[in-house]
Amino acid sequence: MNRKIILLNVLLLALLVWLGIQLRASWLESKAREAAILARAAKPGQPAAPPRVPGVNPAVPAEYIEVAQRMLFSKDRDPNVLIEPPAPPPPPPPEKPVPPLPGYYGQMSIGEPVILLSIDRTPQKSYHVGDKVGEFKLAAFDRDTVTLEWNDKTLVHNVKELVPKEPEKPVVQAAAAPASPATNNAKAATKMGSNNAPKADPAIGPLNGRFATCLPEDHSPDGTIKDGFRKKVVPGMMGETCMWEPI
Repeated sequence: MNRKIILLNVLLLALLVWLGIQLRASWLESKAREAAILARAAKPGQPAAPPRVPGVNPAVPAEYIEVAQRMLFSKDRDPNVLIEPPAPPPPPPPEKPVPPLPGYYGQMSIGEPVILLSIDRTPQKSYHVGDKVGEFKLAAFDRDTVTLEWNDKTLVHNVKELVPKEPEKPVVQAAAAPASPATNNAKAATKMGSNNAPKADPAIGPLNGRFATCLPEDHSPDGTIKDGFRKKVVPGMMGETCMWEPI
């Protein structure tokens, strides 16, 4: 029994040695074949000729004039560009005319300076710097000039320009007629200081603070007393200033 096992082991060992020899021989043969292939010089191959490119006709400018002049998506485009001149600026709005200037009647420097003005022939009224005079604003004044502000403008006027000018009364020339005895008697009575001569009736204007203004039709003399007021006429550089002061 042991002999058979030993013999079988010897046979298997011999088979393994033979297989190893065969494998080594195959490996050596493949190596030799690989070395022979790598040692062989490669022959350069002939490159293939490229395909022939079809010929291109030269561009003719006349065929592209439509593209140069017009866009493909806008047939109404014109290659001639017309440059329109800029529109002229709109004319400026007409300047608003300056309203009538106030009339000047004098000024007072007692305490806070005031100036006597009138609007559209209305009774005169005293104003301080900063007051509204109609459509104007009184900016400043002195003995010679009056500064008014209107519509973002500063207007400086001499006081002589603002003094109201009385309209000239037409002179009616009547034919000379012989005076009647009654007329001569009346003139004689007037010259002799007759008490029958008409007297001026004093008139007091609207109040302006503590003082009252004088009316143009009032011709009563300085110092006249009426309704608790005394008339006071103050001479100045630009004329007389009239007012009624409380007694």
